[in-house]
Amino acid sequence: MPEYDDQEQELGPTLADAFHTKADAAPSRHGKSMADEARRRLRQRRRNLMAASAAVIAVAVIGGGVWTTLGSPTEVATGSAGADSRAGAPEYNHDEPSAAGALGCEPQPAIFGGDAGPSPAVGLDLRTPVSSLQACRYRLTPGATALIGAGTFPQNIAQQVVDAIKVLPERNPALPVFKCTPEAARPSEAIVLRFTTAQDIREIWVQYDGCATAGFLNGRATYGLFAGPLKLFMTGAVRPSGGVYLDHLKGW
Repeated sequence: MPEYDDQEQELGPTLADAFHTKADAAPSRHGKSMADEARRRLRQRRRNLMAASAAVIAVAVIGGGVWTTLGSPTEVATGSAGADSRAGAPEYNHDEPSAAGALGCEPQPAIFGGDAGPSPAVGLDLRTPVSSLQACRYRLTPGATALIGAGTFPQNIAQQVVDAIKVLPERNPALPVFKCTPEAARPSEAIVLRFTTAQDIREIWVQYDGCATAGFLNGRATYGLFAGPLKLFMTGAVRPSGGVYLDHLKGW
C-alpha cells in the first residue's frame, strides 16, 4: 500500500530491503506474518521518530529559538518585533525634557538687562487671572546666554506669585542704590516668569543682579525686589546662588 511504501522510503532502502529479504526467505504463511511484523515495526519506528521530533520542536519553542533537524540553534531575525519590544520598554517611552513646551522656556531669552522689561503686549497685567507658571532662569553673559534652570508651578502658586507682586512698592528701600557704568549694570543672570492666561502666555521679568534695576518688571511698571514672591518660585534649579541685590536681601 502507498502508506507502507512512504514509511519504507522514510526509513531508507537498506532497512526496508532487510525486512523484505527476511520475509521472502520464510515459508509463505510465516512469510506473510513476518511481513506484517516488519510493517508493524516500521510503523512503530515512524511513530517513535515523530514523537522525538515533536519533543525537540517543543524544547526549541520554549527556549525561544528555532532548531534545525540536527539540533543546532538558528537565530531568527525579528527586526520589527524587536523594535516594538524595545519601544515598549520604559527607557524608550519616556519623553525627553525640553526647554520649550506648552508654557515653554525659550532657549534664548529676550531679556538682556536694563530696566525696560517686557513689552506691554507681552507683560502680564497683574489684574489678569493666571492658571499656571513656568519660571525660566537664564545666564545672560554676552556670547554665552543660555537657559540654566526651569520649574513649573500650578495655578495656586502662580496666582500667589502675582498677588504678592502687585502689592509691592516701586522699590525696596532696604536695598542699596548703585551708581555704575552701563557695562557693570548688565546682570549676569535673570529669571523670566511665564504665566498662562485665558488669552496667551504673559511674562514678568525678575532682575536681582547687575546694578541698574532690581525687582519685578511687567512692561508697565517696576515692583521692588522683596523676598515674599521670590520664596514661591526660587526653588530647585530656578534658585540662584546669589546676585548683587540678592546678597543684600534677607529671607529669600
